[in-house]
Amino acid sequence: MVSQSVDAIYRTPSAANSHDAASGSAYKERSIHTEHVLAVRSNLLTTGTATRIASLFAVLSDPTRLQVVYALLRAPSGELCVGDLATGLGRDDTTISHQLRVLRNQQIVAMRKVGRIVYYRLVDEHIRLLLELGMTHTSETSTSSKAGEAEALA
Repeated sequence: MVSQSVDAIYRTPSAANSHDAASGSAYKERSIHTEHVLAVRSNLLTTGTATRIASLFAVLSDPTRLQVVYALLRAPSGELCVGDLATGLGRDDTTISHQLRVLRNQQIVAMRKVGRIVYYRLVDEHIRLLLELGMTHTSETSTSSKAGEAEALA
């Protein structure tokens, strides 16, 4: 089914793989399914892409930033000023401004100025989807773990 052996894979490392033949031999001993190894190798997430995605998730890992994003997601007009966000979240303007700067640097929010007031909005639908998927996942996880705990106790 597979025309290339695992040995051949390790002798000719792909451009996407930075492992040398010596480290490959350590992996060869653990490999069970050659076709799976080939599938993994042909579908590698590049280091650059993985780093950018990890950076996005790192920015979204802060509870205050998530609350800011959620507030912007639910804002009636689609945007909020720093003062309204700070008051609504029970935080000071400096904290919210800092979090908005981090979100803006990651291109999660955009801003517009009207005089001295700065309004922020989510940049695109992707962030909305990420947040909604995260909320769905965590609600399903907590529901399924409670059901699992109840079954284990029975």
